[in-house]
Amino acid sequence: MSKKKSSLNKSDTQVESPFSLDRRSFMKNSAIGAAGVMLMQPQDVLAETFDKEKKQLLHLAKSEHVRPNMHPDEIFELPRWMPSKKGNYNLSNPDDNFYAWAKAHSGLMGEDIWMCSYGWICFAPPGVPAYPFLGRVSVAKYFCSPASADPTITDEHGEDDYITWAVFSTVHVDPRTFKRLDKVYNPYTDQMIDLPELLYADRLMYRKGKSIVVPGVPQEFYNQPWDEEGGYSQHYIDSGQDVSYTVLGSAQHDGPHQPRIDIGFWNVDRKELMDPSTPSIECRRDYSATMKASEYPWYGVEKGDPSQLVIHMTGRKVHSKERVHPLIQKTAIDPFPKRFRL
Repeated sequence: MSKKKSSLNKSDTQVESPFSLDRRSFMKNSAIGAAGVMLMQPQDVLAETFDKEKKQLLHLAKSEHVRPNMHPDEIFELPRWMPSKKGNYNLSNPDDNFYAWAKAHSGLMGEDIWMCSYGWICFAPPGVPAYPFLGRVSVAKYFCSPASADPTITDEHGEDDYITWAVFSTVHVDPRTFKRLDKVYNPYTDQMIDLPELLYADRLMYRKGKSIVVPGVPQEFYNQPWDEEGGYSQHYIDSGQDVSYTVLGSAQHDGPHQPRIDIGFWNVDRKELMDPSTPSIECRRDYSATMKASEYPWYGVEKGDPSQLVIHMTGRKVHSKERVHPLIQKTAIDPFPKRFRL
């Protein structure tokens, strides 16, 4: 088989796929059949509407992946969550640990929070080594409100439970130069593919001593063996100098793209976490995930294909836009001024 120069960037050059001709032909036929799905925008696939008269979110699809494109304007006028316990925590005490977790991944002063990340998406087809396929830059801006601000999520909440309201933008970049890409060559399917922006909003409820509530996900989903004693969102590792909080999202149930798993780590300085005079602290966040490549329809990979994506992101949680790295500002914040209410 002759070899031609391969590029992961936008190019008009036809590139020889490292996979068999039979496989390539099969994938082309599958991509034609899935063209309608591939043309859909993220906001169409992840649809959600807001009924302003009833003041509740109405989910059009029941899935752990349901996300609206944006929150209604009135959401940003909600009261902010500002608990009184701001430090000197006993992490072995579930109540103390709940507030320590909130301080690590959000803040206790009601301010806006910026979570900024960058990393790689590796493509892992069957039978060949995985390779860095795309870079990714992601920004979330969020704030916390009292749980009582949205009774449509669940009526099972305590007086100091809270909700995070987040707006996300994620863009694809070259994995080496981090230059933004609109198209990329996928050697597995032997085709150029369009890369959409991933723009969505999210809301999560955090309850003291209980699991996170994700709208649209049945509560049975959280009944995991490793979480039978509760505290889903407050698992931690205390090294003495740093404290690392971990959240595991496991979706090992029936579905067209299963299985998938997401793991997030929030790493904070222990002295800052314990100091009540520093209620808002920065943290380092690491995120890893593995999922079927077919979960994102624009890859052109059919449902049931064993190919996987392995994603790793790293970044920081900060409390002002000025603390965001200039590259991330330019790539994932500045193009969306209305979205982030700049």
